Amino acid sequence: MKKALGLFIFLFGIIFSNLSANENFQTVESKDATLVKADSSKEFCNVCGMNLTKYYKTNHVAEFKNGHKEQYCSLHCLAEIHKNYAEKIKNIQVVDTKSLKLIDALKAYYVVGSSKEGTMSSTSEYAFFTKEDAEKFKKEFGGEVHNFNETLKLSKDKLSKDNEVIDEKRIPLAKKGKKIFESMCDTNQLKEFNSVGEAKQYLIDNNTCKNLDAQMIQAVSVYLYNPLYAVDKSKMINIPEDAKCPVCGMFVSKFPKWVAQIQLPDGHNHYFDGVKDMMKFYFNPTKYHAHTNEQISQINVTDYYSLESIDGKKAYYVIGSNVYGPMGEELIPFKNEEEAKKFMLDHFGKKVVGFDEIKEEMVK
Repeated sequence: MKKALGLFIFLFGIIFSNLSANENFQTVESKDATLVKADSSKEFCNVCGMNLTKYYKTNHVAEFKNGHKEQYCSLHCLAEIHKNYAEKIKNIQVVDTKSLKLIDALKAYYVVGSSKEGTMSSTSEYAFFTKEDAEKFKKEFGGEVHNFNETLKLSKDKLSKDNEVIDEKRIPLAKKGKKIFESMCDTNQLKEFNSVGEAKQYLIDNNTCKNLDAQMIQAVSVYLYNPLYAVDKSKMINIPEDAKCPVCGMFVSKFPKWVAQIQLPDGHNHYFDGVKDMMKFYFNPTKYHAHTNEQISQINVTDYYSLESIDGKKAYYVIGSNVYGPMGEELIPFKNEEEAKKFMLDHFGKKVVGFDEIKEEMVK
């Protein structure tokens, strides 16, 4: 019986090991990975925050014209940067799947769409130094051989679709990250971030959280990058994609964390990219629309912490803090006075006011 049990454990171990290897084809041992960065983000991708060694076989390195180097876990993350900063990039390297060495991406042969898993993408992209190696990989695992520029274009073309899938996967992680952040981190250091990797580096550099393992830090980073992942969307102000702020003309759906809303009895709504613009409208409604304040049926604003819709006339607002909205200095709303006062102290605010205490000169 013991021998049979031992054999079962041994065979299960082999099967599990093979499954793990298949699930992590991109992973290499630390000694085999070349990491080019020297700062606190050396081991993770500055875009998505994922471990570079774990996804090493799809790593790309961009050297910028100012001499700075960044390493990305995938072509997907490189494409996110390349679409906005292509003119600032001097050269790009990619990991040769066979030798694990960094090679010139422009000279590499990519096998796109093989049966091996992709990194940050539903379609895999593995690079090789020689066409012979690429064809051999293709024969075994499928896919098509492309050069770098062709592969980069394919990646850019599906960025939106891939990001939709990534966003869905990040929702449960961000909800965990929110709980961790609120219980184990300095919440006074909450700020805006352009990427998960940027949030992760900030947490590390500022020692924002205590006793977090790698998975916990990643969860918190995902949450801080986009707190909307952790919010019940049904409790937020629903913004039409084509809604423009009547004061500044910007598309409001781009700023869901700051949106404010004025409702009229006839069902018409006005949307604003912050309380400041909403109040400019409120004080001079006929300047922007042919109705008076007496015709307003409801005012809704977005609570800074929960991001939920709250009654604008019952909210408390912090004026003059060091936290800025899309239009610069803002009147930042909170559902209760206690949270507003704490935020004011943490962020050097000048004053907490109720809705009726807001004066026109405060928003000019």
